[in-house]
This record gives sequence, structure tokens and C-alpha cells, in this order.
Amino acid sequence: MAIVVVILAVLYSNAGSCARMKVYSQEKASTCPVQHAHKFAIQFPGQLNFTSIDNIIQFHGNFSVTEVIQEPLEMIIVSNRCTLDMKTCEQFNKVTLSDICRHINNEKGRWAPFFKSTDPDLSCPIKPGVYRFEHSILDLTFFTNFPMEGYRWLTYLKLYSKSKPKRELLCLTSQSSMRWVRKI
Repeated sequence: MAIVVVILAVLYSNAGSCARMKVYSQEKASTCPVQHAHKFAIQFPGQLNFTSIDNIIQFHGNFSVTEVIQEPLEMIIVSNRCTLDMKTCEQFNKVTLSDICRHINNEKGRWAPFFKSTDPDLSCPIKPGVYRFEHSILDLTFFTNFPMEGYRWLTYLKLYSKSKPKRELLCLTSQSSMRWVRKI
């Protein structure tokens, strides 16, 4: 009986020091599985390599740019809300961004540390070559402010050149979720 009391006391004291924290988790990320992916202006040599821990995504490896990428550009981000078992999904949100180079070249912007974390630095116009991720970190803590838990999120990010004719330069897909964890 004394052992049970001690175990309960330890569990109770640890429960007081454990905080619950909402955590964004990047589960998968890759180029879109489309037949024309080999024609994208931005190429990854296989899988998109990353780690995801406590709202932080760190990218590893390299990617190639096969041609000059410059305005006019357009990025379309489509988010699908899926059941946890991924059996059903519905489009939740679609965002279209333009003036992409302004965001890439903004040295004080939210994404500046990420764009400056490649070797060579990523800036517009983006020149052809091989770029290597070096301490390339995205802090996605701001996502924890959104009510995303209870679902899996399947997102597509597509970058287009709007020069005539409009064409796709990159397509990435990701699967993520939000959950509550105990932190000691």
C-alpha cells in the first residue's frame, strides 16, 4: 500500500510540473506527384529532407534552379482539411500571393532568415544553380494560434511564372497536424 501511495505522489508532483503545449507537426513534405515534375524550374534530388520538432521545421540537403526565376510570379497555397485517418478531405482555404520577389528580398520580413539560410543566399531574380540548405529553419509557432487540432492538413504550394504562357515552376505538397503534448 505504501508503494502505491509513493507512486501516486510522484505522479501527482510530476503532473504539476508538466505543461500542455500545442505543437505543429510537419509529417510529410515532397514535390507533387505529377508527371511533369521533372520540368519544374526548382528541382529536389529526391525526397524533400526535413526534421520537424516542436513547431520548428529544419530543411536539409540541396535543390537546383534550372533557369532564371523572376517576376511576375504567383504562389497559390491550397489547404485541405482531412480526417485524422485521411479517408476524407475537403478544401478549407486557398490563398493566392503575388509580388513574390518582394517577400524573398525583404531583409526584415518574417521569411528573411529562411531565404538567407541557403548557400548561396536566395534572392530575386533567382539565378540558376545548386542551392544548399544551411541551418534553414522555419519557426511555425504562429500556426498554434489557429484551431487546427483534430485534423490532418494536406497542403499544396504551387509557384507559377505569370509570363505568357503561365507555367508551373514548383509544386510542393505537405501533410501536417496539430496536437497537444505534455512538456516537462
